[in-house]
Amino acid sequence: MTEGKRIDFLVKELQDKSWVVREDAAELLAEIGDPEAVEPLINTLNDDDWHVKEAAALSLAVFADSRAVDPLIRLMQDEKPSVRYAAAIGLASIADKKALNVLEDAVKDENPVVRKVAKMGIEAIKKKE
Repeated sequence: MTEGKRIDFLVKELQDKSWVVREDAAELLAEIGDPEAVEPLINTLNDDDWHVKEAAALSLAVFADSRAVDPLIRLMQDEKPSVRYAAAIGLASIADKKALNVLEDAVKDENPVVRKVAKMGIEAIKKKE
């Protein structure tokens, strides 16, 4: 099986009825590491299930692709702390200064893990400048 076929299969799995299958597909796309997975993972940030959104955001952190910055910034408004945490990890990995304001706001998040990762993201952005 070639890598391209494996990715095509996993991208298709991102649309499966089962959130567990979609979550696994997002995680496996990160493990394979093919940059062709970035756009499908960005689209998956709009999934109805928080597990899937969290997995997609964490997977996007692996790629550190600037195309994910704006969608991850929007995800920082999610009601689930684990989704905000995953989005903050993605933003910290990319370290784009466009994310600075949302990460500064996240330093005041109700969740301590989100606050900690937001601080890490701010430091990563400042180091990159």
